[in-house]
Amino acid sequence: MSVKGKWSIVLFALAVVIGAVAFFQNQQASGTEKKNVKQDTNYKNVEIVTLVNDGKFMRYAVNYPLFHQKELDDKIQSYANSALEHFKKTFSEAKDIDEHKRYELNIDYEMVHYAKQSAAIRFTTYTYTGQQNGTTNHLTINFDFQKKTFLDTKDLFLPKTNYLKKLSYITYTELRKDKTLSKDQPLLQKGTAPDAQNFSQFALKDKYVEFYFPASQVAAEDLGPQTLAIKKTLLKDILKPEYMDKLKNKNEMKEPNPKRKAVKLPQKSKLDPNKKAIALTFDDGPNPATTSKILDALKANKGHATFFVLGSRVQYYPGMLADILKGGNEIGNHSYNHPLLTRLPLDEAVIQVKDTQQLIEKASGYTPTHFRPPYGGTNQDINHAIGMKVTLWDVDPEDWKIRNSQQITNRVLSHAADGRTVLMHDIYESSAQAAVKIIHELTKQGYQLVTVSELEQLKKERHEQTPVE
Repeated sequence: MSVKGKWSIVLFALAVVIGAVAFFQNQQASGTEKKNVKQDTNYKNVEIVTLVNDGKFMRYAVNYPLFHQKELDDKIQSYANSALEHFKKTFSEAKDIDEHKRYELNIDYEMVHYAKQSAAIRFTTYTYTGQQNGTTNHLTINFDFQKKTFLDTKDLFLPKTNYLKKLSYITYTELRKDKTLSKDQPLLQKGTAPDAQNFSQFALKDKYVEFYFPASQVAAEDLGPQTLAIKKTLLKDILKPEYMDKLKNKNEMKEPNPKRKAVKLPQKSKLDPNKKAIALTFDDGPNPATTSKILDALKANKGHATFFVLGSRVQYYPGMLADILKGGNEIGNHSYNHPLLTRLPLDEAVIQVKDTQQLIEKASGYTPTHFRPPYGGTNQDINHAIGMKVTLWDVDPEDWKIRNSQQITNRVLSHAADGRTVLMHDIYESSAQAAVKIIHELTKQGYQLVTVSELEQLKKERHEQTPVE
C-alpha cells in the first residue's frame, strides 16, 4: 500500500474518532430524547404522551394528552412541539451554557374538564434559559366535541347579550371581597373591566365557568395569578343551553370544589344615578355616646355615611366599628393620632396609616380603601407610599370650632349640593345633634345619603350613561 493510501486510512480513522468524540460530547450536552405513550387511567379514549431528555447542559420534560380527535390533537401537538423547538433553538444558539445552570423546559397539563360536550385542558409551561429566574406561562384550551370547534369566551354565550358586563360585575364584586386584592382598587377595576381580553382565559366545567387572571391583571404581580369560578346558574339567562345541560357536561371524574367561587349574584346598588346624592363624612371617632346618635339617624332615614376613624380611638372602642358597618356605612382611615403628616418623616407618616389599618382590620375584619389626611395635609410621596384613595371634602362647617348645633346645621344645609362631600366630626355632642337634623332635612329635600365609595360609583354610572357625541 502506498504512503498516500496509508495516510488516507489514518485520516479517515482520525475523523471517525473525532466524530465519535463530538457525538458523545453532544449527547452529554443535549442528551437523548425518550418518548413514552400510555393510556390515561382516569379518562377513557385519552392517551398521555411524555417526551423526556436529560442532557448535561439542558433537559426537558413534555407531557400532553391525545384525544384521538384530529382538530384537538393537532392543536395540542402543535403547541407542545412549537414550545419544544423554540427551546432547542435557544439552547443551540447559546454561548454561555453552564452545567450548573442547565437549560430547562417543563410542559405539564391539568385535565380541568372532560365530558361528552367539551373538554378543558390547562397547560403550564416553565422555561429556564440561563436568566436569573425562569418564566411560567399558562394556556387553557376549550374544545367542543359536539361541534368540533375550539371555544372562545364569546362562544359560550347567547348572541346579543351583554355577557362581558355581567362577567365584569360578578368578578369585580367577588374579588374585591379579598383584602389583598382590594388594596389596589384601580388595578382590580381595570383587570375586571368588560373587555374580552380580560376574560380570554377560562375553563368550561361541570357546574362552573372558571376564569384565570394572569399575575398583575387584577392584583400586584407578587400576588401571582388569580382564579374565579362562576356558577353556571348565575349565567343561565345568557349561557347557551348546550353548556347548561347537566348530562352532557357532567365530568367523567368528580371535579374538585373551586378554591374561589361566585355562587350568588351580588346585590345591586339601590342607589338611583338620576337622583341627587351627597356624602356625609365624620372624622376623629369613634365615640360611643355621639357616633351612635348619628348611626341611629342614618338608619331611620335609610342613609349611609363614611366614618374616618383614628387608630388611637379604635383601640378604646373596637366594638363601635361593627355598629358602623352593620348599617351599611363605610369606615375610612384617618391616621393613628391625628398629626400633620407632611411634618413627619415619610416612614413615620406611613406607620400612622398602616398601624391604624391593622387595628381596623383586627377589630372588624374590614379593610378601608379610603384615607383622609388630618388637616388635609398630604403630598404625592405620602399618597404613593400609602397606596389608598385620598378623600378630602367640599363643605366644611368648622363644627370643631363653633360647637353650636344650629349654626353647624345652617352652614351645611346652605352649602349642600348634589355630588358634594361634607366634613364633620362625630366626637362632639353639638356635631351629633347637628348631624341628626342635617340627615333628616337632606333626606326630606330628596337627597340620597351615601358613602364616599357609593358617591364615586354614582358619578361613574352617570358618566357611563352620558351619550357619546
